[in-house]
Amino acid sequence: MKRILFFLLIINTVIMLYAETSGECGFQTLKISSGADHAAQGGCGAFYTNDAFGFLSNPAAALFNRSKVVSISQNYWIFDTTINCGAFSNSNGKSSFAFAYRYLDYGKLEGREDDGTLLREFHPMDMIVSLNIGHRITPDHYAGLNVNALYEKIDTASSFGFTFDLGYTYITPIKNLKFSAALKHFGKTSEMEDEAIDLPVTGELSIIDKFEFANINLFTEIKAIKHIDDDEIKAACGLKTELNNKFNLKLGYKFNYDAEDISAGFGISLKKITVDYAYIPFKYEIDDVHMIEISYKF
Repeated sequence: MKRILFFLLIINTVIMLYAETSGECGFQTLKISSGADHAAQGGCGAFYTNDAFGFLSNPAAALFNRSKVVSISQNYWIFDTTINCGAFSNSNGKSSFAFAYRYLDYGKLEGREDDGTLLREFHPMDMIVSLNIGHRITPDHYAGLNVNALYEKIDTASSFGFTFDLGYTYITPIKNLKFSAALKHFGKTSEMEDEAIDLPVTGELSIIDKFEFANINLFTEIKAIKHIDDDEIKAACGLKTELNNKFNLKLGYKFNYDAEDISAGFGISLKKITVDYAYIPFKYEIDDVHMIEISYKF
């Protein structure tokens, strides 16, 4: 098993450092954060979240949220599109099981002739259904696997596919310090109108830490990201402060992204219910993004 994990780490590192762009990939919904808790932290925070979406960031992350939790989110995305997501996660720290769905609604679009004559209206959409299993291999080593079923429709053309995500986490001898790696979105899709669709294969490496000050918990994550359809290595850092397990503030920053950088949000916990909000401003006159999420712990 240790050889398998070491092999995953090596492959991940190679992808991050040496993969060259192969052009724009399809199924870009795979890259978008599903939960407001993570989105507010620049896509970080999966290992100290209270929601059910953490395993989508890293398949081993659900093992660190020892509870049964269901989450739903509404993402008012750019260009008047919306993303609806839902997830369930069940973890006891030794093993985890989770599933989620993601639905991207592009809204109603029009097909016109060159002279402006309206031919038809169509409704593009993406849908992803994900299953997760995680396992604690030893007290210091955790691993997880996601299986994702994909469907994308544009006008009358459509494509099906499946992808896999692998995640690994190591708890270091230093208190609260973790190291994680993930290799995501590799798989196969059908052709759309006789054209193959490339998948946005992604490698990630993260350092996660937690600091305690009286009644305040401070969670941090720094993540390096390499998409196979982008020559540049990207990075993100997330910060979350939690007061008495009832209120939290979140801040994130992305590096080397064309239209994104800072993000922010907050969360309120009332007994078993948590409400999270994320705000993500975009550059170049692109609409800002607002996300709302509700989670319930059993």
